[in-house]
Amino acid sequence: MKSVDDRSRSLPVALALVLLLIAYGSLFPFQWNFTAPQPFIWSGRIGLVDLVENIVLFMPLGGLLGWAGQGRPRKWAFFAAWLFATLVLASALQWLQKYLPRTPALSDVIFNMAGYALGWAAGFAARWRVGHLLHRHQGWADADRFTLVLVALWWVAELYPLIPTLDVSSVAQNVKSLWQQDLWQPRRMLTHVGMAVIGLSAVAHLARSAHLAHRARTSALVATVAVLAGKFVVVGQSPGMAVVLGIGGGWLLWRWLDSWAPGARWGATAWVALATYLLDAIWPWAWRTPPANMEWIPFASSLSTWVQSAITARAFECLCLGAILWSTVRNGALLGGMTICTAVLAFACEWTQRYLPTRSAEITSVLLAIGMGWLLSACTTARRPRKVGA
Repeated sequence: MKSVDDRSRSLPVALALVLLLIAYGSLFPFQWNFTAPQPFIWSGRIGLVDLVENIVLFMPLGGLLGWAGQGRPRKWAFFAAWLFATLVLASALQWLQKYLPRTPALSDVIFNMAGYALGWAAGFAARWRVGHLLHRHQGWADADRFTLVLVALWWVAELYPLIPTLDVSSVAQNVKSLWQQDLWQPRRMLTHVGMAVIGLSAVAHLARSAHLAHRARTSALVATVAVLAGKFVVVGQSPGMAVVLGIGGGWLLWRWLDSWAPGARWGATAWVALATYLLDAIWPWAWRTPPANMEWIPFASSLSTWVQSAITARAFECLCLGAILWSTVRNGALLGGMTICTAVLAFACEWTQRYLPTRSAEITSVLLAIGMGWLLSACTTARRPRKVGA
Protein backbone atom coordinates (compact mmCIF):
# COMPACT_ATOMS: atom_id res chain seq x y z
CA MET A 1 0.00 0.00 0.00
CA LYS A 2 1.19 3.54 -0.68
CA SER A 3 2.05 5.76 2.22
CA VAL A 4 0.32 9.07 2.92
CA ASP A 5 3.37 10.91 1.55
CA ASP A 6 3.19 8.95 -1.70
CA ARG A 7 -0.47 9.83 -2.11
CA SER A 8 0.15 13.49 -1.30
CA ARG A 9 2.79 13.65 -4.02
CA SER A 10 0.73 11.86 -6.65
CA LEU A 11 -2.52 13.77 -6.07
CA PRO A 12 -1.27 17.15 -7.37
CA VAL A 13 0.12 15.48 -10.51
CA ALA A 14 -3.17 13.69 -11.16
CA LEU A 15 -5.14 16.89 -10.49
CA ALA A 16 -2.94 18.85 -12.90
CA LEU A 17 -3.54 16.29 -15.65
CA VAL A 18 -7.31 16.27 -15.09
CA LEU A 19 -7.47 20.07 -15.03
CA LEU A 20 -5.51 20.21 -18.28
CA LEU A 21 -7.99 17.75 -19.78
CA ILE A 22 -10.92 19.92 -18.69
CA ALA A 23 -9.31 23.08 -20.07
CA TYR A 24 -8.54 21.28 -23.33
CA GLY A 25 -12.13 20.04 -23.70
CA SER A 26 -13.58 23.44 -22.81
CA LEU A 27 -11.37 25.64 -24.98
CA PHE A 28 -10.96 23.46 -28.08
CA PRO A 29 -10.44 24.43 -30.96
CA PHE A 30 -8.44 27.41 -29.53
CA GLN A 31 -9.47 29.73 -32.37
CA TRP A 32 -9.50 32.98 -30.40
CA ASN A 33 -11.33 36.09 -31.56
CA PHE A 34 -11.00 38.89 -29.01
CA THR A 35 -12.42 41.53 -31.32
CA ALA A 36 -15.97 40.13 -31.52
CA PRO A 37 -16.91 38.24 -28.33
CA GLN A 38 -20.09 36.19 -28.29
CA PRO A 39 -22.91 37.02 -25.87
CA PHE A 40 -23.11 34.94 -22.70
CA ILE A 41 -26.38 32.97 -22.60
CA TRP A 42 -27.96 33.29 -19.15
CA SER A 43 -31.06 31.28 -19.99
CA GLY A 44 -32.33 29.36 -22.94
CA ARG A 45 -33.14 25.98 -24.39
CA ILE A 46 -31.01 23.09 -23.10
CA GLY A 47 -29.93 20.33 -25.47
CA LEU A 48 -29.47 16.75 -24.34
CA VAL A 49 -26.05 16.45 -25.99
CA ASP A 50 -24.83 19.64 -24.31
CA LEU A 51 -26.11 18.41 -20.95
CA VAL A 52 -24.37 15.05 -21.13
CA GLU A 53 -21.07 16.38 -22.46
CA ASN A 54 -20.77 19.05 -19.76
CA ILE A 55 -21.57 16.56 -17.01
CA VAL A 56 -19.08 13.98 -18.29
CA LEU A 57 -16.32 16.59 -18.68
CA PHE A 58 -16.15 17.30 -14.92
CA MET A 59 -16.82 13.79 -13.63
CA PRO A 60 -13.11 12.74 -13.65
CA LEU A 61 -12.26 15.72 -11.43
CA GLY A 62 -15.03 14.85 -8.99
CA GLY A 63 -14.08 11.18 -9.04
CA LEU A 64 -10.43 11.92 -8.29
CA LEU A 65 -11.26 14.29 -5.43
CA GLY A 66 -13.93 11.93 -4.07
CA TRP A 67 -11.33 9.18 -4.03
CA ALA A 68 -8.84 11.43 -2.22
CA GLY A 69 -11.42 12.87 0.14
CA GLN A 70 -12.62 9.59 1.63
CA GLY A 71 -9.48 9.12 3.69
CA ARG A 72 -9.58 12.64 5.18
CA PRO A 73 -11.00 13.54 8.60
CA ARG A 74 -12.99 16.58 7.31
CA LYS A 75 -14.47 15.03 4.19
CA TRP A 76 -17.29 17.49 3.65
CA ALA A 77 -15.12 20.57 4.18
CA PHE A 78 -12.78 19.15 1.54
CA PHE A 79 -15.77 18.58 -0.76
CA ALA A 80 -17.12 22.12 -0.22
CA ALA A 81 -13.74 23.78 -0.79
CA TRP A 82 -13.24 21.98 -4.08
CA LEU A 83 -16.85 22.60 -5.07
CA PHE A 84 -16.20 26.34 -4.81
CA ALA A 85 -12.90 26.02 -6.71
CA THR A 86 -14.62 23.97 -9.41
CA LEU A 87 -17.37 26.57 -9.69
CA VAL A 88 -14.77 29.28 -10.25
CA LEU A 89 -12.97 27.14 -12.84
CA ALA A 90 -16.14 26.25 -14.75
CA SER A 91 -17.29 29.89 -14.76
CA ALA A 92 -13.92 31.12 -16.01
CA LEU A 93 -13.82 28.55 -18.81
CA GLN A 94 -17.34 29.42 -19.92
CA TRP A 95 -16.48 33.11 -19.92
CA LEU A 96 -13.42 32.42 -22.08
CA GLN A 97 -15.68 30.65 -24.56
CA LYS A 98 -17.05 34.09 -25.44
CA TYR A 99 -13.93 34.47 -27.58
CA LEU A 100 -14.12 31.02 -29.19
CA PRO A 101 -16.48 29.43 -31.74
CA ARG A 102 -18.38 27.89 -28.80
CA THR A 103 -21.63 28.67 -26.98
CA PRO A 104 -20.96 30.11 -23.47
CA ALA A 105 -23.94 29.52 -21.19
CA LEU A 106 -24.84 29.50 -17.50
CA SER A 107 -26.48 26.09 -17.92
CA ASP A 108 -23.09 24.61 -18.82
CA VAL A 109 -21.67 25.76 -15.47
CA ILE A 110 -24.57 24.09 -13.67
CA PHE A 111 -24.03 20.85 -15.59
CA ASN A 112 -20.30 21.01 -14.78
CA MET A 113 -21.18 21.21 -11.09
CA ALA A 114 -23.53 18.25 -11.46
CA GLY A 115 -20.74 16.26 -13.10
CA TYR A 116 -18.37 17.17 -10.27
CA ALA A 117 -20.90 16.03 -7.65
CA LEU A 118 -21.67 12.77 -9.47
CA GLY A 119 -17.98 12.06 -9.93
CA TRP A 120 -17.32 12.75 -6.26
CA ALA A 121 -20.01 10.29 -5.23
CA ALA A 122 -18.62 7.64 -7.57
CA GLY A 123 -15.03 8.17 -6.46
CA PHE A 124 -15.99 8.28 -2.79
CA ALA A 125 -17.90 4.99 -3.04
CA ALA A 126 -15.40 3.20 -5.25
CA ARG A 127 -12.21 3.84 -3.31
CA TRP A 128 -12.43 0.86 -0.99
CA ARG A 129 -13.27 -1.63 -3.74
CA VAL A 130 -10.77 -0.34 -6.30
CA GLY A 131 -8.09 0.05 -3.65
CA HIS A 132 -8.65 -3.55 -2.65
CA LEU A 133 -8.20 -4.68 -6.27
CA LEU A 134 -5.03 -2.63 -6.69
CA HIS A 135 -3.65 -4.14 -3.50
CA ARG A 136 -4.29 -7.60 -4.91
CA HIS A 137 -2.49 -6.77 -8.19
CA GLN A 138 0.89 -5.56 -6.95
CA GLY A 139 2.41 -6.57 -10.30
CA TRP A 140 1.49 -3.20 -11.81
CA ALA A 141 4.61 -1.83 -10.09
CA ASP A 142 6.68 -3.87 -12.57
CA ALA A 143 4.75 -2.72 -15.65
CA ASP A 144 6.72 -1.37 -18.62
CA ARG A 145 6.01 2.35 -18.42
CA PHE A 146 7.16 3.11 -21.95
CA THR A 147 4.27 1.02 -23.26
CA LEU A 148 1.92 3.63 -21.78
CA VAL A 149 3.71 6.26 -23.88
CA LEU A 150 3.26 4.17 -27.03
CA VAL A 151 -0.42 3.49 -26.31
CA ALA A 152 -1.04 7.21 -25.71
CA LEU A 153 0.74 8.11 -28.97
CA TRP A 154 -1.29 5.48 -30.83
CA TRP A 155 -4.55 6.92 -29.57
CA VAL A 156 -3.52 10.50 -30.37
CA ALA A 157 -2.39 9.51 -33.87
CA GLU A 158 -5.64 7.65 -34.49
CA LEU A 159 -8.25 9.67 -32.61
CA TYR A 160 -7.07 13.27 -32.31
CA PRO A 161 -8.66 15.58 -31.10
CA LEU A 162 -9.90 12.86 -28.67
CA ILE A 163 -13.21 14.64 -28.11
CA PRO A 164 -16.22 12.30 -28.37
CA THR A 165 -19.59 13.63 -29.37
CA LEU A 166 -23.19 12.58 -29.03
CA ASP A 167 -24.22 14.81 -31.93
CA VAL A 168 -26.05 12.56 -34.39
CA SER A 169 -24.91 14.55 -37.44
CA SER A 170 -21.21 14.18 -36.52
CA VAL A 171 -21.57 10.43 -35.97
CA ALA A 172 -23.55 10.11 -39.19
CA GLN A 173 -20.85 11.95 -41.12
CA ASN A 174 -18.24 9.50 -39.83
CA VAL A 175 -20.43 6.53 -40.78
CA LYS A 176 -21.16 7.89 -44.26
CA SER A 177 -17.45 8.00 -44.99
CA LEU A 178 -17.50 4.18 -45.20
CA TRP A 179 -19.15 4.31 -48.62
CA GLN A 180 -18.40 7.89 -49.65
CA GLN A 181 -14.60 7.47 -49.68
CA ASP A 182 -12.64 5.28 -52.10
CA LEU A 183 -11.96 1.79 -50.81
CA TRP A 184 -8.63 1.48 -52.64
CA GLN A 185 -6.28 3.62 -50.53
CA PRO A 186 -3.34 1.24 -50.01
CA ARG A 187 -0.98 3.73 -48.35
CA ARG A 188 -3.61 4.85 -45.87
CA MET A 189 -4.67 1.27 -45.15
CA LEU A 190 -1.11 0.00 -44.62
CA THR A 191 -0.29 2.96 -42.38
CA HIS A 192 -3.14 2.06 -40.04
CA VAL A 193 -2.14 -1.61 -40.16
CA GLY A 194 1.32 -0.64 -38.91
CA MET A 195 0.02 1.70 -36.20
CA ALA A 196 -2.36 -0.99 -34.95
CA VAL A 197 0.43 -3.57 -34.73
CA ILE A 198 2.58 -1.15 -32.71
CA GLY A 199 -0.24 -0.10 -30.40
CA LEU A 200 -1.45 -3.65 -29.79
CA SER A 201 2.09 -4.88 -29.14
CA ALA A 202 2.39 -2.19 -26.47
CA VAL A 203 -0.98 -3.07 -24.93
CA ALA A 204 -0.13 -6.77 -24.78
CA HIS A 205 3.33 -6.20 -23.31
CA LEU A 206 1.90 -3.82 -20.73
CA ALA A 207 -0.41 -6.58 -19.52
CA ARG A 208 2.37 -9.18 -19.51
CA SER A 209 4.86 -6.96 -17.70
CA ALA A 210 2.17 -6.34 -15.06
CA HIS A 211 1.83 -10.13 -14.52
CA LEU A 212 -1.49 -10.26 -16.35
CA ALA A 213 -0.37 -12.38 -19.29
CA HIS A 214 -3.67 -14.26 -19.33
CA ARG A 215 -5.44 -11.00 -20.21
CA ALA A 216 -2.96 -9.70 -22.78
CA ARG A 217 -4.84 -10.77 -25.90
CA THR A 218 -8.20 -9.82 -24.42
CA SER A 219 -6.84 -6.36 -23.62
CA ALA A 220 -5.55 -6.03 -27.19
CA LEU A 221 -8.96 -6.97 -28.59
CA VAL A 222 -10.69 -4.44 -26.33
CA ALA A 223 -8.19 -1.74 -27.42
CA THR A 224 -8.89 -2.53 -31.09
CA VAL A 225 -12.64 -2.29 -30.61
CA ALA A 226 -12.23 0.97 -28.67
CA VAL A 227 -10.17 2.57 -31.47
CA LEU A 228 -12.64 1.40 -34.11
CA ALA A 229 -15.54 2.78 -32.07
CA GLY A 230 -13.67 6.04 -31.56
CA LYS A 231 -13.39 6.47 -35.32
CA PHE A 232 -17.17 7.01 -35.37
CA VAL A 233 -17.86 8.88 -32.11
CA VAL A 234 -14.85 11.24 -32.01
CA VAL A 235 -15.29 14.51 -33.89
CA GLY A 236 -13.58 15.09 -37.21
CA GLN A 237 -12.64 11.50 -38.08
CA SER A 238 -14.37 10.43 -41.34
CA PRO A 239 -12.32 7.21 -41.40
CA GLY A 240 -13.59 5.52 -44.53
CA MET A 241 -13.49 1.80 -45.13
CA ALA A 242 -9.73 1.88 -45.79
CA VAL A 243 -8.98 2.96 -42.21
CA VAL A 244 -11.43 0.47 -40.69
CA LEU A 245 -9.92 -2.36 -42.73
CA GLY A 246 -6.45 -1.16 -41.82
CA ILE A 247 -7.14 -1.29 -38.08
CA GLY A 248 -8.87 -4.65 -38.39
CA GLY A 249 -6.04 -5.99 -40.55
CA GLY A 250 -3.54 -4.69 -38.00
CA TRP A 251 -5.23 -6.72 -35.29
CA LEU A 252 -5.10 -9.88 -37.44
CA LEU A 253 -1.42 -9.31 -38.26
CA TRP A 254 -0.57 -8.62 -34.60
CA ARG A 255 -2.50 -11.74 -33.53
CA TRP A 256 -0.36 -13.81 -35.89
CA LEU A 257 2.91 -12.17 -34.80
CA ASP A 258 1.99 -12.60 -31.15
CA SER A 259 2.09 -16.37 -31.57
CA TRP A 260 5.80 -16.21 -32.51
CA ALA A 261 8.72 -16.74 -30.14
CA PRO A 262 9.65 -13.56 -28.20
CA GLY A 263 12.82 -12.81 -30.18
CA ALA A 264 11.13 -13.17 -33.54
CA ARG A 265 8.11 -11.23 -32.31
CA TRP A 266 10.22 -8.26 -31.20
CA GLY A 267 12.13 -8.34 -34.47
CA ALA A 268 8.90 -8.37 -36.49
CA THR A 269 7.52 -5.45 -34.48
CA ALA A 270 10.65 -3.43 -35.24
CA TRP A 271 10.37 -4.18 -38.97
CA VAL A 272 6.67 -3.23 -38.98
CA ALA A 273 7.47 0.06 -37.24
CA LEU A 274 10.29 0.77 -39.69
CA ALA A 275 8.17 -0.05 -42.74
CA THR A 276 5.30 2.11 -41.43
CA TYR A 277 7.63 5.06 -40.86
CA LEU A 278 9.24 4.75 -44.29
CA LEU A 279 5.85 4.37 -45.96
CA ASP A 280 4.93 7.81 -44.70
CA ALA A 281 8.35 9.48 -44.77
CA ILE A 282 9.19 8.94 -48.46
CA TRP A 283 5.68 9.36 -49.84
CA PRO A 284 4.65 10.35 -52.57
CA TRP A 285 7.56 8.45 -54.20
CA ALA A 286 7.97 11.09 -56.88
CA TRP A 287 11.04 13.16 -57.73
CA ARG A 288 11.49 16.87 -58.18
CA THR A 289 14.38 19.00 -59.31
CA PRO A 290 15.87 21.22 -58.12
CA PRO A 291 15.58 20.03 -54.48
CA ALA A 292 13.99 22.17 -51.82
CA ASN A 293 15.97 23.67 -48.96
CA MET A 294 16.47 21.84 -45.66
CA GLU A 295 14.87 23.67 -42.74
CA TRP A 296 17.18 23.60 -39.70
CA ILE A 297 14.73 25.22 -37.27
CA PRO A 298 12.76 22.51 -35.39
CA PHE A 299 8.99 22.42 -35.95
CA ALA A 300 9.27 25.14 -38.59
CA SER A 301 6.43 23.80 -40.76
CA SER A 302 4.19 23.28 -37.71
CA LEU A 303 4.74 26.81 -36.42
CA SER A 304 4.20 28.37 -39.84
CA THR A 305 0.72 26.81 -40.10
CA TRP A 306 -1.99 25.85 -37.62
CA VAL A 307 -0.17 23.94 -34.86
CA GLN A 308 -3.02 21.51 -34.25
CA SER A 309 -2.88 20.25 -37.82
CA ALA A 310 0.62 18.89 -37.12
CA ILE A 311 -0.16 17.12 -33.84
CA THR A 312 -1.34 13.91 -35.50
CA ALA A 313 1.73 13.81 -37.77
CA ARG A 314 4.14 14.37 -34.87
CA ALA A 315 2.37 11.72 -32.76
CA PHE A 316 2.63 9.28 -35.66
CA GLU A 317 6.36 9.92 -36.04
CA CYS A 318 6.98 9.52 -32.31
CA LEU A 319 4.96 6.29 -32.31
CA CYS A 320 7.00 4.73 -35.12
CA LEU A 321 10.39 5.97 -33.92
CA GLY A 322 9.63 4.99 -30.34
CA ALA A 323 8.47 1.52 -31.43
CA ILE A 324 11.69 0.97 -33.41
CA LEU A 325 13.76 1.80 -30.33
CA TRP A 326 11.55 -0.06 -27.86
CA SER A 327 11.28 -3.32 -29.81
CA THR A 328 14.97 -3.49 -30.77
CA VAL A 329 16.10 -2.74 -27.22
CA ARG A 330 13.74 -5.42 -25.92
CA ASN A 331 15.43 -7.75 -28.39
CA GLY A 332 18.89 -7.02 -26.98
CA ALA A 333 20.12 -3.91 -28.84
CA LEU A 334 21.93 -1.09 -27.01
CA LEU A 335 19.71 1.94 -26.47
CA GLY A 336 22.45 4.51 -27.18
CA GLY A 337 23.46 2.92 -30.46
CA MET A 338 19.87 2.42 -31.59
CA THR A 339 19.02 6.02 -30.77
CA ILE A 340 21.88 7.22 -32.98
CA CYS A 341 20.86 4.85 -35.79
CA THR A 342 17.22 5.94 -35.56
CA ALA A 343 18.20 9.62 -35.61
CA VAL A 344 20.37 8.99 -38.70
CA LEU A 345 17.44 7.18 -40.35
CA ALA A 346 15.16 10.13 -39.62
CA PHE A 347 17.73 12.56 -41.02
CA ALA A 348 18.13 10.48 -44.19
CA CYS A 349 14.37 10.45 -44.74
CA GLU A 350 14.12 14.20 -44.17
CA TRP A 351 17.03 14.83 -46.57
CA THR A 352 15.27 12.66 -49.17
CA GLN A 353 12.13 14.78 -48.75
CA ARG A 354 14.03 17.67 -50.35
CA TYR A 355 13.43 15.85 -53.62
CA LEU A 356 9.79 14.90 -52.95
CA PRO A 357 6.93 17.16 -54.02
CA THR A 358 4.49 18.44 -51.37
CA ARG A 359 6.99 17.63 -48.57
CA SER A 360 8.95 19.95 -46.27
CA ALA A 361 12.39 18.74 -45.21
CA GLU A 362 13.30 19.79 -41.65
CA ILE A 363 15.29 18.64 -38.62
CA THR A 364 12.23 17.95 -36.44
CA SER A 365 12.17 14.15 -36.90
CA VAL A 366 15.78 13.86 -35.79
CA LEU A 367 14.99 15.61 -32.53
CA LEU A 368 11.92 13.43 -32.05
CA ALA A 369 14.06 10.29 -32.44
CA ILE A 370 16.55 11.55 -29.85
CA GLY A 371 13.69 12.55 -27.55
CA MET A 372 12.08 9.12 -27.77
CA GLY A 373 15.43 7.52 -26.96
CA TRP A 374 15.77 9.72 -23.89
CA LEU A 375 12.21 8.95 -22.84
CA LEU A 376 12.77 5.20 -23.20
CA SER A 377 15.91 5.53 -21.08
CA ALA A 378 14.03 7.49 -18.41
CA CYS A 379 11.19 4.96 -18.30
CA THR A 380 13.63 2.06 -18.10
CA THR A 381 15.77 3.46 -15.30
CA ALA A 382 12.64 4.41 -13.36
CA ARG A 383 11.74 0.74 -13.03
CA ARG A 384 13.76 -0.44 -10.08
CA PRO A 385 14.00 -4.17 -9.40
CA ARG A 386 11.86 -5.36 -6.53
CA LYS A 387 13.69 -6.48 -3.41
CA VAL A 388 13.63 -10.13 -2.56
CA GLY A 389 10.98 -10.77 0.03
CA ALA A 390 9.37 -7.37 -0.46
